[in-house]
Amino acid sequence: MIKRRIEKKDLVLMAILFFAFLLRVIYLYFLKDTVFFDPYIMDKHDQKTFILWAEQILKHPFYVDGKVFYMAPFYPYFLTFIYLLTGGNLIGIYLIQILIDVFLCYLVYLLGKIIIDEKTGLISCFLCSFYKTFIVYSVTILRDSLITFLYVAFITSLYISLKKKNLRYWILTGIMLGFSALAKPTIGIFLPFLFLGLLIYKENVVNFKISPLKQKVFIFFLLILISGFIILPVTLRNWFVGKIFVPICSNGPINWRIGNSSDSIGLFCYPKGDLLSPFSVEFWKLFLKKLNLFFTSYEWPQNLNVYLMERIIPSLKFSFIRFGFIVPLGIVGLFLLFKDFRKNFLFIAFTFSNILWVVLFFITDRYRLPAVACLSISASYLLTWGYKEIFENKKILLPFILFLFSFIFAYIYNNSPEEILTPESKKIFSYLSAKGIEKDLRERKIENAYKKAVQLLKISPYEPRSNFLMAIVYYEMGNKEKTIEYLRRTFEFDKEFEPAKKFLNEIINKK
Repeated sequence: MIKRRIEKKDLVLMAILFFAFLLRVIYLYFLKDTVFFDPYIMDKHDQKTFILWAEQILKHPFYVDGKVFYMAPFYPYFLTFIYLLTGGNLIGIYLIQILIDVFLCYLVYLLGKIIIDEKTGLISCFLCSFYKTFIVYSVTILRDSLITFLYVAFITSLYISLKKKNLRYWILTGIMLGFSALAKPTIGIFLPFLFLGLLIYKENVVNFKISPLKQKVFIFFLLILISGFIILPVTLRNWFVGKIFVPICSNGPINWRIGNSSDSIGLFCYPKGDLLSPFSVEFWKLFLKKLNLFFTSYEWPQNLNVYLMERIIPSLKFSFIRFGFIVPLGIVGLFLLFKDFRKNFLFIAFTFSNILWVVLFFITDRYRLPAVACLSISASYLLTWGYKEIFENKKILLPFILFLFSFIFAYIYNNSPEEILTPESKKIFSYLSAKGIEKDLRERKIENAYKKAVQLLKISPYEPRSNFLMAIVYYEMGNKEKTIEYLRRTFEFDKEFEPAKKFLNEIINKK
């Protein structure tokens, strides 16, 4: 009987992970026909920065560009590794990243199972598998999916080490801490909480015949030492090329200024005002504004716009889990975890740290991913706890109050800008589409150019550029009637659209 139950749970887990993989592969299938597939045409985007960085590493693994690392280097070196494995094939690179994201969903399951129980793990795995933003960022040349994977791998290995009490597991946890720092140094915010969490943990943490206090102090400094050794090569490399002490990367002060200047808006926008002091009232007013933006259900775009991707890639409709569903339940679920405070403190503090570092800098949807992974577990706990209280223990009042609070939280933060697709996002998409269409036409990939032109028209049907690009594509396809039709539409929206005038003159002169 027990064996059959275990097999059922395994089948459920495998089914969830299978659909997680399937959704991401289908998304990749549609993505290959969009301008977001090719990082090389994405000027002024991190996608192009990372792919070119990986190619620089291939040429000069140590010196790279001869400068101190501006951004954390773990992802570029990882990208270089999978670039070598796939021969630079973008589909191969994306497939490997998809597998990592599916494994992330498994780690969320494992962490939920360790902290709470099997059902909580399965539900949290389901939430992450069908969370739209996870899917979008798993199939792009950006580091955020890998950062989330490493952060969750670290906290999972931490809880496994607490359970196993074996020094080998603690060494692995230290390695994961080092890798996480090399991917995103903001994990350092968690270190004071890590020390406190180990001190108050109610059991021994390692099978050493020394006092519990000495065990915990030893393990903390062991983790610091091992992670330090992992980081050390990057620190030495930065010193060697730049003659300056930069442990990992140099962009921290710049990102701090973006998020904490007198004219900062809380989002990614380069400010011109003076830097605010953390001891000023204005700093904390801005902090509260950013906290509000963090919990808002809208997915704040940077480099990618989830809502734009949803419009041009139909399969995303099947990924129905949203930020506005996970987070309200997750916040309330965190309070429930205080029931076993000493055991759960490390997880609660880790979740809090992943909210804090985003709010201290600036808000984007991709920065919120590690927090969402953690909150999916506490959200699942609230759901399983509520079900048990109502249907097994026949207690209604407390579950009703907590779910009501979640609903109120969701209602308050269920807002977005007047235009979900902002003019800036449309402008960027138009620019990238023009580059992608021009490249496809040069390479005589007419069908690909046509698909991109159709997508642009879908997003911006009344813009002269989108109609003009469609006219060019139809001309290359030999369809003169459609060419004239879309040129006419171009002039309807802008009679003085210069590229269309030149193109029309070229057609007339050829005749």
